[in-house]
Amino acid sequence: MGEMQIPESMMALRLTGVGMDSVELQEIEVPRPEADQVLCRVECAAACASDGKIIDQGAEHSLMHGWDTAKWPVTLGHEGCVTAVEVGKMWEDKIEVGKRYAVQPAIPSAPSRYRDRYANGGRGIRKIAVGYTLPGLFAEYVVIEPEVIGCSCLVPVPDDHIPHYAAALTEPISCVVAAQQHNFHVVKDSPDTPRKAHIGLLPGGTTLLLGAGPMGLWHAEIAMTYKPKTLIISEPNAARRETAQQFFGAKAREAGINLVLATPEVLEDVIRDVTGGRGVDDCIVALGIRAIQEKSFDYLGEGGVTNLFGGVKAGEEMIQVNARRIHYESISVVGSSGSDPSDMMETMEMVADGRLEPGKYVAAVGGLDAARDLLLAVREQRMEGKGIIYPAMRRPLEEINGWSAAQETAFSGR
Repeated sequence: MGEMQIPESMMALRLTGVGMDSVELQEIEVPRPEADQVLCRVECAAACASDGKIIDQGAEHSLMHGWDTAKWPVTLGHEGCVTAVEVGKMWEDKIEVGKRYAVQPAIPSAPSRYRDRYANGGRGIRKIAVGYTLPGLFAEYVVIEPEVIGCSCLVPVPDDHIPHYAAALTEPISCVVAAQQHNFHVVKDSPDTPRKAHIGLLPGGTTLLLGAGPMGLWHAEIAMTYKPKTLIISEPNAARRETAQQFFGAKAREAGINLVLATPEVLEDVIRDVTGGRGVDDCIVALGIRAIQEKSFDYLGEGGVTNLFGGVKAGEEMIQVNARRIHYESISVVGSSGSDPSDMMETMEMVADGRLEPGKYVAAVGGLDAARDLLLAVREQRMEGKGIIYPAMRRPLEEINGWSAAQETAFSGR
């Protein structure tokens, strides 16, 4: 496919300082790629709570590395699906014009450009990110820098039937996939055989999920792929419990998984009844609350693993763990943050073969002029699901209850 028609200017949502008052939709020049860059058209981009941290912290954010957004504004947005439209000579054998890619925003690399804009001239930097100091996706077009491609973080969409929004959501969902792969169990086939490690949740075991917010629901769906005997979801909010039942009730029955919904007040009794007093094999804490993380260890059975997925606030990071249980009952704790290209590829395979249905998590859609409103809704926790922005469109933010490929085509025209 030849080069596509590229306009001279575009709209982009930019951070020009610190705070929401510094988030502005601006008309800027469409950059043309140098030999080591690729220009992409942004098909869609998703909003994330992490965007709010960049907006609030500016240069103080750990992934901004001192970059002053008042001097050098940045384009926001780090979850998205793009189409390559112009490829620099360095990447002509790797990147194909007209092909779609999902973006893995966390780049394990030092910056190749603008090192003078970073603290200490960029010395010691090991990770940079798209939508932070690298150009973001709340724009009609984006230049992909060489470190993104060199680190395999421009991930090809493997199936033409995967809609843009689903490709965009593979990044946040892949963080859940990666997190659950950090769980491990030391198992033996029999008393006289060697120990071996099982990576991931224990098949045929009992998995406990604390929290059924948007990320918690993704954890529930991924957890079901490990085929636990029982999946317990603890959530105080009745509406969230109802959503979990609606999303996973039939799917659990078809998979032979005992799905149990509980409130925190009765959780210990439920675990005792379900496990015969033994405790759970895997506990996923999808909440960044210190007291809940600390309590999670009490739910574990012998050899159980608790996964601290939610990040606690600074200053609240110290929790107590019973060292005797670690020693005598071999309980463990793991945690992770983010994902890598292999996790995204695995997630897209799940989407392609129907094991994951990202559309049911979409709660709002809009054009680029609605991106600021979407970030504000996420910031104020007025949304339970994900919001999708289509940069080519100028449409207000519309609340919806699920999304599909057909709806996307009708909405965006492509």
